[in-house]
Amino acid sequence: MLRSIALKSLRDVGKGFVWWSIGLAGFVALIVSVYPTVHSNPALKRLSEDYPKALQAFIAFGGQVDYSSAAGYLGIELFSLMVPLLFLVAAIATGAGTIAGEEERGTLETLLANPVSRTRVVLEKSLALALEIVGLGLVLWLALWVGALAVGMDISVGHLAAATLAAVLLAIAYGEIAVLVGAASGRRSLTIGVTAAIAVAAYLVNGLAPLVDALEGPQKLSPFYHYAAGDPLRRGVSLSHLAVLVGIAIVATTLAPLVFARRDVST
Repeated sequence: MLRSIALKSLRDVGKGFVWWSIGLAGFVALIVSVYPTVHSNPALKRLSEDYPKALQAFIAFGGQVDYSSAAGYLGIELFSLMVPLLFLVAAIATGAGTIAGEEERGTLETLLANPVSRTRVVLEKSLALALEIVGLGLVLWLALWVGALAVGMDISVGHLAAATLAAVLLAIAYGEIAVLVGAASGRRSLTIGVTAAIAVAAYLVNGLAPLVDALEGPQKLSPFYHYAAGDPLRRGVSLSHLAVLVGIAIVATTLAPLVFARRDVST
């Protein structure tokens, strides 16, 4: 009998997690090391103020484009695009591999041959996905903390943690959506494509909403809106916005076993 599907799943992604962590820490170090030069450059500040509104809508994190402050710089260079992009790639790849990936490799049938329920398989693999992303979040937070201290960034550890938490919950939400799509389809490539398309559409809706009045309502449905709307780098944790991301993850995780139980596993 398998003692822990979640631990087995974490071991399977262990080597990839190490490389992800090294790359993430190195990328953060590179971005943070440039801050002293950017911070003291008034020409860049004037340039950013002249950016087209369409560009500002996509690079602003928390609604502000500001290179002169640590929160503004990190928001533009990291949290507006790169951090959620990297975290979503990791989460969606893992989510697509939990059910659909194993099914395509032919290992899912062997797993289900053990005295374990389909519900347990899905829930423990979903837990492993969440733990993987939380681990990457800890790496990101520590790298930011150390980097901020090294270059003298004026930003609190708590606000760095709040922004990191928002990115973690956004990624987990889409990762669990990938688990749901994979449980329904059994096809890894389709799962990645569908989940990525959902994420891109939500990102575009959120980014274009300040420019298109008709998108103001749909914007509130975008997970990316709730990821950044609380302006965590300046204001800290926004429980109401983070609760939406948690809710999405819970709904997807709840539906995945129900969908998977109704489908025959391909052999």
